[in-house]
Amino acid sequence: MKKQTLTIAAALTVAATAAQAGIDRSGQDIGVLFEEGNYFKFSFANVDPDITSDATGTTQSAVPFSTFSFGYKHQFSENLSFALIWDQPYGADIQYIDGPAAGGFAVIDSQQLTGILRYEMGNGFSVHGGAFMQKLSGQIASGAGLLEATSNSELGGVVGVAYEKPEIALRVALTYFTGVDHELTGTHNFAPTTGAVSMPEAFNLDFQTGIAQNTLLFGSVRHAKYDGISLDTAGPVNWVNFVDDVTSYELGVGRKLNDNWSVALTLGYSGGADTGTTFLAPAGSATSVGLGASYTTGDIKISGGVRYTKFSEKFVGPVPFEGDAISAGVSVGVAF
Repeated sequence: MKKQTLTIAAALTVAATAAQAGIDRSGQDIGVLFEEGNYFKFSFANVDPDITSDATGTTQSAVPFSTFSFGYKHQFSENLSFALIWDQPYGADIQYIDGPAAGGFAVIDSQQLTGILRYEMGNGFSVHGGAFMQKLSGQIASGAGLLEATSNSELGGVVGVAYEKPEIALRVALTYFTGVDHELTGTHNFAPTTGAVSMPEAFNLDFQTGIAQNTLLFGSVRHAKYDGISLDTAGPVNWVNFVDDVTSYELGVGRKLNDNWSVALTLGYSGGADTGTTFLAPAGSATSVGLGASYTTGDIKISGGVRYTKFSEKFVGPVPFEGDAISAGVSVGVAF
């Protein structure tokens, strides 16, 4: 059972990003680091949420958004490799049309550039570590007024360990990301202001194993420590207050159909129904199901997928919101 054959199926879930319960988006995925040889991958996904309330006069509270990422992996030697990854780990796109929060909105964007070295010790074990630069920007309009702010690029660290047994396509990888403190500058109701926010430290556990010929079981667990994080500006004004950590789970099965085609089915759950201010995260916990397919020809691999996500009920003040989302995406990978 070849490692390269079965990692095709695991890559499918990257193409259809999940519509998370909070502001977590990319999951800080480092999967490109475990591709064989030199490799480049580009991914794009679009998420179309429909989060509404049965309350009279209340309509759409979330708007469609897109995400991008790319990863480059270089194999220096049999034991040493390096990956450079750019993604958008956090974000929010919320707009309240009617109801008690009418006119309120939030547009939060992030960018992260991560560099990671990996050393394989020759006994199935490997270690990886590096650093990342993270930048935030956005606008929030609420009862406190209008905030527009941005941060400088701040540094964080990443470290992890992995174990592989290629003959059964087994890989287990645990990765830790430090939290990052951001100083913000911008305007509050068009007057200059400063602020601060910390993005969470997180643990990612990724695993896969062959369960039959050309069949792969794979999954992940991500725990992000949001509890206690707040966004505050001079005044003082509290704009965001997180009260729960977020743990997300995914489990999938991939199957290689022939030399060119692979398919996969995934199930996911993201907790933290009370995570973040209700204004930023109007929907509760998320349950999802995804389908993906991958086509490989020569050194090129094209993967695509769709995912349906159902959100549980959550209150914004006195108004209950719930809904769902459809996400679709594609990734293109090239080995060289």
